[in-house]
Amino acid sequence: MIEPVSRLWTVFLGVPGCGKGTQAGFLVQNYGFSVVAVGDILRKNRDKVIASDGGTIGALMEGGNLLPDDIVVGCVRDELNGAHSGEYTRSIIFDGFPRTLGQAKALAGLLAELGLKDGYVLNFVVDDEVITKRILGRYSCGKCGRIYNDFFLRPRVEGVCDVCGHGEFDRRCDDNDVSLKKRLAEYREKTEVLVGYYQDLGILSNIDAAASFDNVSAEVMNVLGLSKKER
Repeated sequence: MIEPVSRLWTVFLGVPGCGKGTQAGFLVQNYGFSVVAVGDILRKNRDKVIASDGGTIGALMEGGNLLPDDIVVGCVRDELNGAHSGEYTRSIIFDGFPRTLGQAKALAGLLAELGLKDGYVLNFVVDDEVITKRILGRYSCGKCGRIYNDFFLRPRVEGVCDVCGHGEFDRRCDDNDVSLKKRLAEYREKTEVLVGYYQDLGILSNIDAAASFDNVSAEVMNVLGLSKKER
């Protein structure tokens, strides 16, 4: 595993299913990054009550709704400063955060607390048709977590995981047509403004997320200044 030359932070922007998580995993494995995967953090807190009527984080997520800024920022802050804080002493990728202008401004404060200055924002661009197939078609092995897709990547033997041979698979409860349409609409309404925000700061780069994995990875490495031969 290769550590980046200097400690930096990177924000991954893009609609659900654009491949942010896959590229984040690549950087973790090959370049020593840590990932603040906000979706995972929120799922860990899914039973947390956030409304007077007993509504929870999980209930809002299943409906495809974006959570209030203070809830999201609070969960991220707790993650960075809590029991898992030791995991974030290296370069950091923020995956799924920020999603609103308010969260972006809060992130600036969190970065100051972590002593991180140099940063990049990568905007993963892909059209809705591809996104729909990626989201509605994805599922994972119930044992090892290997990701598959009905349209792009089925197991070599139907019903059997290529990696561990397990025969049961899971689909995320929010990977449905109604939720996806709401998530895309919410993204366009509240998150796309961040493209202009970070562009004005001079730290945004667009990534062709419809390209092959290798091509996307090469583009990401180029933006972050990571040499291919370091792998």
